[in-house]
Amino acid sequence: MTVSNALFNEAQAIKDTNSALEDIQETLALSLVDSLKDGDHITTPTVINMLKDLEDMQLKYYDRLEDNEKTQGALDNQEQSGDEEKAE
Repeated sequence: MTVSNALFNEAQAIKDTNSALEDIQETLALSLVDSLKDGDHITTPTVINMLKDLEDMQLKYYDRLEDNEKTQGALDNQEQSGDEEKAE
């Protein structure tokens, strides 16, 4: 159960981190709109690059979350198999 709890806690941390990254992306997107409206051609590329970096981070976290869920599923299956063997 310890590994299962650790996976659950990690999954929750990943979800919280992704939520925070989404908030940052929203703020940056609004900043990008403002800089485009103001014709600020110096800030615009920087904000675009930051948005790309955030998206890359989110994709890595989603991949990690998917791996986490697969591991959790394998552990659950292993537990079920062990429970069925004990029942027999």
